[in-house]
Formats: sequence, structure tokens, C-alpha cells
Amino acid sequence: MTAEQQTDTVSRREEFDVEFEENVTEKAQWSNKFQCVIALLGYSVGLGNLWRFPYVCQRNGGGAFLIPHLIFTVIVAIPLFFLEAALGQFSRKGPIGVWELCPLMKGIGFGILIISFIVVPYYSMMFAWALYYIYSSFSTVLPWTTCDNSWNTHRCVAVGDSTRIINNSTVIDESRFNKTKYFVERNASSETNFTAKLADVFGHTATEEFWQYKVLGISSGIDDLGTVQLHLFICWGLTCLLLFLSIVKGIKSLGKVVYVTALMPYVLLTVLLIRACMMPGSMNGIMYYVTPDFSRLHHSQVWLEAILQVFFSVGPGWGTITAISSHNTPHNNIARDAILVTLLGELTSVFAGFVVFATVGFLAHDLGQPVAEVITSGPGIGFIVYPEAVSLLPFSQLWSVLFFLVVLMMGVDSMFGNIEAALGCIEDILPSRYHTKHLQTIMAAVLMSIVFLLGLLFTTSAGVYVFQLLDWYVAAVALFVIGTLECIIVGWCYGMKRFAVDVEAMIGKQLPIVFKLLCFIFVPVLLTVAMFLTVASYKPPSYGSYEYTPVAVTIGWCVALASVVPIPITMVIQILHEKGSIGQRVKSATTPNNRWEEFRQRYGVERKAEFTIKENILFLFNR
Repeated sequence: MTAEQQTDTVSRREEFDVEFEENVTEKAQWSNKFQCVIALLGYSVGLGNLWRFPYVCQRNGGGAFLIPHLIFTVIVAIPLFFLEAALGQFSRKGPIGVWELCPLMKGIGFGILIISFIVVPYYSMMFAWALYYIYSSFSTVLPWTTCDNSWNTHRCVAVGDSTRIINNSTVIDESRFNKTKYFVERNASSETNFTAKLADVFGHTATEEFWQYKVLGISSGIDDLGTVQLHLFICWGLTCLLLFLSIVKGIKSLGKVVYVTALMPYVLLTVLLIRACMMPGSMNGIMYYVTPDFSRLHHSQVWLEAILQVFFSVGPGWGTITAISSHNTPHNNIARDAILVTLLGELTSVFAGFVVFATVGFLAHDLGQPVAEVITSGPGIGFIVYPEAVSLLPFSQLWSVLFFLVVLMMGVDSMFGNIEAALGCIEDILPSRYHTKHLQTIMAAVLMSIVFLLGLLFTTSAGVYVFQLLDWYVAAVALFVIGTLECIIVGWCYGMKRFAVDVEAMIGKQLPIVFKLLCFIFVPVLLTVAMFLTVASYKPPSYGSYEYTPVAVTIGWCVALASVVPIPITMVIQILHEKGSIGQRVKSATTPNNRWEEFRQRYGVERKAEFTIKENILFLFNR
């Protein structure tokens, strides 16, 4: 590009920016570029980084797992992140509105809306649990450290109690016990040392009994709902209220909140890491975490789990990246954002692993157990293992509050993103006459009211079973399907050459060949293969020793498919709305409509009727 062309391009952009702001004032924008970056970072860095990544990393070769995970971060996460951010920023629309570029695929947006209505209530419940733990931390003695409470059983073992005599003849109602295992079960029939006794009271440490019988009030299974737990009902109500107050004014209020919720966890995690490293056994945990087992890389399951972790650590496919990026200024550098946020998110996962394993190493040292027998995943690490570890520290109440503040902030940022995606979908669906000054407040109030009602299920005695079921199935199929279709539709229906022109109009840079090859060929093929392998190797969920019934498993698969079904249904409806032969209808339904062409005209992009498949293939290797 010559100097004159560059000058002309800059001039046209300045003119466009003025016109853009005059014509699209109804869409709120981030106050500055940094707000968007930290909002995306806060969304990407969630509890999956803190709870899931360290466990998956350790299970799949420790430090060796970082190799496939880093590879898939670069070749899958960054292209998908960039693609979704580009669609949102270019159209300034939510997850449904962006598919004006291919009306046939509006079902993707409806699928994202359904995912949001499933994810927001169950994921936000962890916020309520954390609130209750913070409340309980302000007691003179942490309630999960002793066995003289009303919820404890006769087989309870207090934290740090290595001399308690276990009465194996005590008659206990075993239906009350859900043995969420974070120790490896051992044969304790003839052992007399504490290790064997601890295994014998498997699932009955004071920490776990507090979690199971006090916090959850757990029932015998998913078919035994029981009653609503009053303390969880109150915490759930506070959770929904706090989320509503954070999003009531849209990004104007959210942009200020994320400064704290996205950045403060790094400070708190650093403090927790320093404190954990000062305790005996912490280095054993860290070495267990980072010591690589390269032999594990020969197993395909390791590579499959690495690509799955990308969706949990970075978060493409949920519609949130599109929704957040739709509030960007027209020429924000989305390429920079995609690379920066993705890599920071992955580094945070690695950093969180040091925090978790340093703490688990200390706990293993105190219990006289190997590290491998203490580490666990999911809520177990947050509400059983870590609370027990901090209870052994001096000033345990302080460390408990700090840890659960991290849980709150890392969880709430992800929820902000999912809620914003849902609100973006609803806004896209509503006719323009409803886009009033107070639309955001009304939508937020209605959405959070629905979320509150749906979330009441998780406050019952069977709530944790429902939580585990949804967590197991909600992303089983949908994320692979959405990610694959995004790449195919943009690259081969809309046309990668047309998309490249749009991107250049936004950021002034052309798409590199490597991005085109990755995003439009390699990623969809890889995700399709990974989806079939995942489904083929899928196992029914369990919660500790509890096995879900066939009916519950069927419901789980219905949840998994609920966000995928709207896609073919929308295809059929859209084709029926078009005119002409079947071929003409399909072609018309896959052609960008006039609304999308208006977006392109705002950027000064010249309109071309269509791009052939041959042109797309040639464009793969040419600029």
C-alpha cells in the first residue's frame, strides 16, 4: 500500500468514525479499549482455570500436558476468538444479529441463547455457595474444622485430629452419605494406623460433612429433591441481586465492575501462593504438578482433553466473545485482543495450578498422604480440599475469606459474559420499536427473575446432583457444533475473501495465510473429529459413589442437544420463507441480507454479489 493510499485510508476511517457514531448511537460502547480487554480476560479466566485445569494437567502427564494444550491454544483458541470478536465488532450485534451474514444459520444464535439460560443459573450457584462459605468464615472457629455440630455424624474426623478413635461398629444410615472421593480408597480391614482409619471413614472428614450435610443438605439422589435450604435460598437471592445490579446499566456499570473482578483475583492468587509456599510440603505439590510424564503424550485421550480444555479456559463458542466485542469502537485491534487475552488466560491457568498444588502439597503433608491421593477436580477442590487446607493455616479465617473472594470474582466475571450474551440475543430478537432508553434495565430485570426461579432447583437437597448433571452434558456437543459451523459458514458460505475485506476495513491489516488455513480448514475438521471421539468415549456422570439413573442420563442428553436442535429447525424455516426452487432458496438463505450489506457500506466496503468456491480456494494462498 502506497503512502497516498494509506493517507486516503486514514482519512476515510476518520470520516467513517464520525458517521458511525452518529448513526449507531443506540449501541453502547466501552469507555476505553482497556475495558474490553479486561472484560474479555475476566470472562475467559473463570473457575475452569482454577479448578479444572490443574487437575486435568496432572492427570495427563503434568508439565507434558502443557505441550498439546499450548498447541491447541494457538491453532484453535486464537482463530476462533478472533473470528467471533470480528463478527461482533463489525456488525455491532449480538450472537443472533451477527448471522445476518447467513440467515440460514440464525439457529446458532438461538442455540447460544438456550445455553445461556442453562449455564447462568447453575454456574451462578457456585457464587451462592462461596457467599455462604465467606459468611461461615467470620466465626470464631471455622465450622468445617470440628465434629461437634448438629450436622456431623458419629464417624466424623475433625481437621488435624490424628488420635481420634474410630468406632467402626457405629450404625449409620448410609443413604445419607455421598462419598465424594478425594482420597484413593484403601483396604483398611486390618490396619491400625491413622492412614487406614482415615480411609475407613472415607467421606466423613469434618470438611466434607460440612459441605455435604450443612451447605448442601444433600439427599439420597436426584429423584429425592427434598426441601429448599433456607441459607442457600438467601445466598441465591443475594447472588441474583448482585448480578442484576452489576448489569442493570449494561456496559456502563459492567465496565466499572470488571476493573475489580477481573484484576483483583491476580492479587489474591499471588498472596495465596506466597503463603502456601511458606508451608511444609508445598514444594512436593508443585513438583508433582510440573514434573512431566512425556509417555502420556502417546495417548490420544491426552490430546482430546487438551482441546476440550481450550473451551473451558478461553471460552469460544458460548457467544460471549461476540457479545462483548459488539461494544467495541469500529477500528479496535481485535487481532491484538485475541492473542493477548488468549495467552493471558492460558498463563493464568498455569499460574492457578501452582496455587492449587502448593496448597494441596501442604494438605497432603499434614495428612501424611501422597499428593496424588488428595488432588481432585471441580467443586471438590473449592469446597472440600482448599477449605481444609486453609483451616490448618494461622489466621485461617483470613485465608478462607481471601480464597472465596477469588472464587467469587473468577466466577462472576464469567457470568457477566454469559449474561451479556443472553441479553445480546434477546436484544437482537426484539423489534427496533422496543429499543427504548430503559431496555437494558427491563431485560436485565426479566432475565435475572427467570434465572432466580430456575436456580431455586439448585437450593434443594438434590441441587448438587442437578448441578453435576448439567455440568456434565451442557457442553458435550454444542460447543463443537457451534465452533465448526462458525468456521464453515464464514469461510465457505459468506466467503473468506469477503470476510478478509471486512477485517481489513476494521483493523487495516490483511488476513495472513496461516490464519485462513487454520480457521477455515484445520479447525472445523479438528473439531468435528474431536466431537465424534468425545461422544464415542462419553460415560454417564456420577457424583462420588452415586450413579445417575437412566432417566437422568436421558435428561442429560436432552440438555446436550437442546442448544443444537434450533439450528436445523431454523434452517428449514428460513428455506421455507425464501422463494423459488430448493436450490434457489438455499442460495438465497446463505446470502448476506440487506442489513449485513448496510454494515459493510458503513465501513466503505464495496459490494460484490458473490464469491465462488474456486475464488475462495485460490484466496487461501493469496492475499
